[in-house]
Amino acid sequence: MNNSLQIARILGIPIKIHISFLLVLPFFAWIFAIQQEPFGFAGIESTILKYSLSLLTAILLFASVLIHELAHSYFSLRYGGSISEITLYLIGGVSSMKEELHEPSKEAKMAFVGPLSSIIIGIVLLAFTSLFNPAASFSDGVGLFLMIFILGYINIILGLFNLIPAFPMDGGRILRAFLAQRMDFVEATQKAATIGKIFAFLMGLAGLFMSFWLILIAFFIYMGASGEEQQVKNRYRRF
Repeated sequence: MNNSLQIARILGIPIKIHISFLLVLPFFAWIFAIQQEPFGFAGIESTILKYSLSLLTAILLFASVLIHELAHSYFSLRYGGSISEITLYLIGGVSSMKEELHEPSKEAKMAFVGPLSSIIIGIVLLAFTSLFNPAASFSDGVGLFLMIFILGYINIILGLFNLIPAFPMDGGRILRAFLAQRMDFVEATQKAATIGKIFAFLMGLAGLFMSFWLILIAFFIYMGASGEEQQVKNRYRRF
């Protein structure tokens, strides 16, 4: 059963949205609508404007994730790699590579450019609100500036989070590239995946005392690390 729908093609790469994306989009919009300033639109009196801005923010957030993945894909293609598709999921996007880059320096650059693009987007958006927002309070001024601030803030957090040296985050790929200079590709992947699983376990443990969201994210990190490890084993190891 195909759980993804193709919505576009960029750089020759099919862009797809998973069914989980369609489920989470209105949920994200609702979260933005009930959160107080400066991370939500609850302070805006007009209900129509509040939910319109919330929905637009959710859509643009996933557009930012798509830009992040396209940055990876562009450098992968530039270095001779091959991308089969980009899919937007419940908690982000995934670029599916037909074959990984095995030259460590190239993989590290390809992995780093995604978080870098998110951080650059965030800095530009926050600088824009700082320079041009006419009101002391976002909710007293134009709601558009609050939306830009939220997107800028989340993009920076997204970029920094992805630099954590644990699979399946981009930092895990950078770590694998570093390890691959000292051992074979499969072993480097296993070590980076193990660190990702440990990180997921610790995050899930913290989530028991802090937030259910941490448990959910930890679950996806653990599954992502396990999936990457198994995929590389199946593709490159001879039994």
